[in-house]
Amino acid sequence: MNKETLNKKIETVEAYKSKLNSSNFVLFFNFNALPADVATSLRRDLKAIDSEMVVGRTTLFFRAFENTIMHDHRDVFVGPTAIVFSYKDPAKTAKIVFDICKSLDKENPLKFIKAGMLGNKYLTPKDVEALANLPSMEVLVSKLMGVLQAPVVGFIMALKAVPQKLVLTLKALEEAKNS
Repeated sequence: MNKETLNKKIETVEAYKSKLNSSNFVLFFNFNALPADVATSLRRDLKAIDSEMVVGRTTLFFRAFENTIMHDHRDVFVGPTAIVFSYKDPAKTAKIVFDICKSLDKENPLKFIKAGMLGNKYLTPKDVEALANLPSMEVLVSKLMGVLQAPVVGFIMALKAVPQKLVLTLKALEEAKNS
């Protein structure tokens, strides 16, 4: 192997490592049965949510993931493999990829998903499916805000009720005097 080729491979591995360090979720899937138009659509959808799909040589992927939990799962790096790097919302990313897999095979969409990595935790295809079925981050935050807001609203209503009852009682006494 000549020096120029070796340098290109080293640069590619470093680029994958950089993407890995910037991402919070990584998804490995088999892109073999993915038609070109679907792949283009997938890339566009992923880009819209600050994620990206990379197709490359599995040996270079394996080298980029050397110091991660994925290094123990060599089988993930066998055969045609695409990697999706998610930089913001892992649930949205998993959902988009899982929906594409479902459109390709409704009965067994998990056959396309090889694995995932959330932080430094290995995810099986079933774990990725569970992540894909989670609500989006915005929905979870709004539910949390509703839960946090409920006691405060109840407290405010209780505080508001005391003076309101006093005013209504005084008004009733005034009307009783006037009658």
